[in-house]
Amino acid sequence: MRALIVFVLAVTVLTGGCAGQQGAAPSGPRVPATSIAAGSPAVNAPTFTDGDDFAIRFPADTASGLQLPGDVDLVVKHDGDSVVFASKQTPQSDAGAFTMELDSHMCPTQFQVNNTLTRFRPCDQSANFPLTIGKTWTVIYAASTAGGEFIPLTGTGTVVGVESVTVPAGTYQAYRIDSRHGPSDRTTLWYAPEPVGFFVKAESSSPQELNFALISYKRTTGH
Repeated sequence: MRALIVFVLAVTVLTGGCAGQQGAAPSGPRVPATSIAAGSPAVNAPTFTDGDDFAIRFPADTASGLQLPGDVDLVVKHDGDSVVFASKQTPQSDAGAFTMELDSHMCPTQFQVNNTLTRFRPCDQSANFPLTIGKTWTVIYAASTAGGEFIPLTGTGTVVGVESVTVPAGTYQAYRIDSRHGPSDRTTLWYAPEPVGFFVKAESSSPQELNFALISYKRTTGH
């Protein structure tokens, strides 16, 4: 259960930028990194358009622990004020095997992995927008168990700085966010602003918790 909660906390994973952009295929050319200096304007929470598409890759231990294929392709749709990211159907899993829902402030309120649903009260704030270098925060929230009860959690986060990160989708300048949940669980996220507007990489203190890399992304028109 703890591994599942940590996975969701970090996969706030899903925040957007400009329309009409498409990431490199896994075998495609690297995208040149651009400079982001300390004191740059704050990075606000993104918006999404129905049909935006983000593909991520889990290491074998993470995929096995969550009973998901190694590569998951997430497509955006809106449900009222909520934004839903739902996985496409693959030979290894049904459509919607992984689904995450965010509120109008881009804060995850629930996610589902196969038949396991986890809800948050009020929401998970592992990534606290707007992002500025040096920003820190502490939040208290709760996550539901299989029995419907809610476990209180305390999370802390820091925007450490900006680093060059290479993933299958390309090489990007990304904001590094270090977070801690409880006494020992740690997660690091790398968020690349426009043109990606996505968490391009995540690493956890456990190989069976949150670990992924961005394979590709595609922005629809209409932002």
